[in-house]
Amino acid sequence: MKLQDQETQSIAKAAHEVLEGYGKKKMKKEEMDPKDHVKEKDGKFCVYNKDGEVVKEFKKKAAAEKYAVKNHDKLMAEVAEPIAKGEKDFKAKHTIKKSGENEDGSVVKEKYSDDEDKEEEEVDEESEKQRKYKAFFAKALKKFGADSPAELKGDKKKEFFNYVDKNYQADNESD
Repeated sequence: MKLQDQETQSIAKAAHEVLEGYGKKKMKKEEMDPKDHVKEKDGKFCVYNKDGEVVKEFKKKAAAEKYAVKNHDKLMAEVAEPIAKGEKDFKAKHTIKKSGENEDGSVVKEKYSDDEDKEEEEVDEESEKQRKYKAFFAKALKKFGADSPAELKGDKKKEFFNYVDKNYQADNESD
């Protein structure tokens, strides 16, 4: 029984360490000595960043340590995603044509990249009549306790559309 208790305690301790993050060395910038970035490799002294990648090589350990102390913040910084050579030029030379709709319902169109200014252009294609109808439609939906006509089923949906048809008067509508 004693052996099983020890095994259980060992498993519990290992689980606790994993949950607390003891399995990995979690050090803050301030806690890590800048000289820890220097390691000897094949007769040279290499300076490593926080991800373990070689940043620079030196012949003398003192020079490597001096570099590591001076550039400690850079060595601890997040490494940026590398950008492929020529990618910027490629994107600048090729046209992009997108269109869509903003959250407020207005239509957005982008110009070709050949155009001088590449900012998005908003086009308001909605007339005053359309805005009035949308507002009335939204109020009717609210009255029926729905956010969309799709939420209404069967007779309730029919009743909703009959209500809209009966109560909305368009400018060019006659009986």
